[in-house]
Amino acid sequence: MFKLKVVTPKNTFYNENAEMVIFKTTVGDRAILNGHIPIVAGIKEGKLKIKKDGTFRYADIGNGFVTVDGNTETVIVTEKASWGTEE
Repeated sequence: MFKLKVVTPKNTFYNENAEMVIFKTTVGDRAILNGHIPIVAGIKEGKLKIKKDGTFRYADIGNGFVTVDGNTETVIVTEKASWGTEE
């Protein structure tokens, strides 16, 4: 598990632990697990998939960027975020 924060200009959309998160970057899909190598990457508008307690939740997010520190925290900064459904 790692701490996942999803921040928009208006609020902190998500601030809890997660097992995995999947999103689109400017160079393709990226999955983040605990212990992922540190990265900074651009994010494209699309689906955000958050796995917690073995179950996925889906959100729609805008363009933005992600920072992963490797062991403790992943932060996604995005234009917008709202809970959505699986597609």
